[in-house]
Amino acid sequence: MTPALQMPHINVEFLPRISPLAKRVEGHTREFVGKYGLVPDEVSRRHHEDSLLGTLMARAYPYAGFDELALVTDWISCMLVLDDQFDETRLGAEPDRLREVCATVLGWLPSEGVAPVAGTAGEDSFTAAFRPAFHDLWERTCARTTPVWRRRFTTHIADFFETCAWEAANRAAGRPPEFEEYLRMRGCALMPYLDLVEVARHWEVPDAVYGLPEFTEMNRALSDADLWTNDLFSCEKEALLGDPHNLVLVHQRTHATDLQTAADAVAVMIQARADRFTELAAGCYENARRAGADDSMREALEHHVEGLRTWLSGQLQWRFETGRFDPDRPEIVDASGITPL
Repeated sequence: MTPALQMPHINVEFLPRISPLAKRVEGHTREFVGKYGLVPDEVSRRHHEDSLLGTLMARAYPYAGFDELALVTDWISCMLVLDDQFDETRLGAEPDRLREVCATVLGWLPSEGVAPVAGTAGEDSFTAAFRPAFHDLWERTCARTTPVWRRRFTTHIADFFETCAWEAANRAAGRPPEFEEYLRMRGCALMPYLDLVEVARHWEVPDAVYGLPEFTEMNRALSDADLWTNDLFSCEKEALLGDPHNLVLVHQRTHATDLQTAADAVAVMIQARADRFTELAAGCYENARRAGADDSMREALEHHVEGLRTWLSGQLQWRFETGRFDPDRPEIVDASGITPL
């Protein structure tokens, strides 16, 4: 057993909620990854089940109906299986191949509608494993969204993929990230899931509002708080796997401290970003109104802010429930990672 890190306290003002559909959607998404072969063996199946992604989404989107909640949960299940492949298998140190994989995946998500499901001759076995699942996700998503939303969503996925390729290039070169560089590159990973707030609530943020500096900063503050919290809870696991792409580990290396000191310092950073989000969320509508938003946007903006608040409180509560970050699971202790697809 690894020595337990003492997890610093982070205060979130919003009480966590959970959908009564949590158990049902947990079962649904386990069926989804099983149907499409994304958990091909006992290790990967157990890792997905222990992650409790249905619980996470039920906390993040407690107001969603079943179909919407199932969709957003299947999205995070598929994307996290993909992310695990990037982080914990040899693909994560092959930047050229990883870029090709990412480009192929983006090609499955055209803003004008659903791409054909059929594969191509000589297709990479890795992308062949994911193609049917992404086709299913995109078909269900297109039925609920406009081309404008879909372009924004795929742009955010492309930004996340660019970060994955940057990490792969670092691993291939044996180059750990610098502190400010890491903060800049890390920030885009959550944006696709914040886009899904709109799917869960059946409305879309108008471009005029999306472009407001205060709106952008509010989303970014929440994203930083969430992603840095993820790094805090996963730092022991990633240290054992030898992956330097974690804010706690970057802070530890930059400031030459022990892991606990670095974790405590990152917790202070997280708290500052959570507090900044709370401040900006309280004035979201007034900021938008001063920029020309009319009263018809009030309800939409209130829904968006509520979705971000439940994401912030829900993800923090879930981190004490999930087994996703357990540094003592066997495939982490022996640094073998997960099953390559």
